[in-house]
This record gives sequence, C-alpha cells and structure tokens, in this order.
Amino acid sequence: MNLLLVIRNRMLKRMCNMIILYKYRKKWNQMLGVQFINGGGDIVDTRVIGDYHNIVMHENSEINAGSFLVAKEKIEIGKNTGLAYRVTILTGTGINPHNALKELYPRRTAPVKIGDNVWVGCNVTIFPGVTIGDYSVVAAGSVVTKDVPSGVLVGGIPAKVIKKLQISEREDKLDENLKEIDKV
Repeated sequence: MNLLLVIRNRMLKRMCNMIILYKYRKKWNQMLGVQFINGGGDIVDTRVIGDYHNIVMHENSEINAGSFLVAKEKIEIGKNTGLAYRVTILTGTGINPHNALKELYPRRTAPVKIGDNVWVGCNVTIFPGVTIGDYSVVAAGSVVTKDVPSGVLVGGIPAKVIKKLQISEREDKLDENLKEIDKV
C-alpha cells in the first residue's frame, strides 16, 4: 500500500468513527473495503491494521467499540454474531525480524472464521487460523488459540471447552416464539 492510500484510509476511518448513525457508518466502512453480505452488520469504533477488504461481515453481525482487527488475512464473521467490546482478532503474528528468537517463533498468518449465532465476550483475543463453530460462546477475557467446536461455551487462557450448550432446546423455543409472533 502506498502512503497516500494509508493516509486516506486512516482519515476515512477516523471520520467513520465519529459518525453515530448506523447507515452512514456502514457506508464509510464499505468505502474502506469491508464486505457486507446480505446487508451485513455493523462495525463500531474498531481499529483495523491491514486490508479492510479482508473483513467479511454477514447479516446482523456486529463488532463493538474498542475492538482491534489485524486483517492481513481474511476475517469472516457469520450471521447473527456479536463481538463485545475490546475483542482482538489476529490474522498475523510474528516477532521482530531482527530479533534472535525469530527462528523459534516464525511469522504466521492465517484466516479467522467465526460461525453463525456466536457471542464473543469482552477482551477476548483470537489467534490466527482459528475457526469458531456455530452457536458457540467465548467467555470474556479468553485467549482462543485453537478451533472451537459448534455449540459449546469456552473460556480461559488458553480457551478450553467449559460445557456443551443445549442448542436444540433453544431453537425449538425460538421457533415457538416466532410462530406466536406471526399469529399476532
């Protein structure tokens, strides 16, 4: 990226963060290159390092304020998924190339995929190459270094499965509630 493009993107992002109205904020994010699928979601006051074109947001997804995305590879956020405040998603890590430890800790980049109907709590860090399955919850303060299966609650440093969630019961209740709403 050349310097003028970097400066333009930073200016646009600062202006975007000042915009309170959803539809205008979304338009600014689209101008920066964020891909919104089926109407996409919302990105609120989030810092991005890398290429905005690597961010894919599906319908009703949301990234809350103070989050930090290193978008050197693709970051895909599924539909109806929410990221709480100050979530960090890394698609690239590495040590200073002049450091003697670079042989032990090589530079690593890999995409991150977060499934549908996922909740990621405050201050969570997600490492490169992680896939979080559908209907999962990541507890606040967790560090996710490995893939998370569907329908579980994970937490801790590093994040481990705490319990399996009873998704089918909740889906049935949701379907019942939606049918009742349709009758009204």
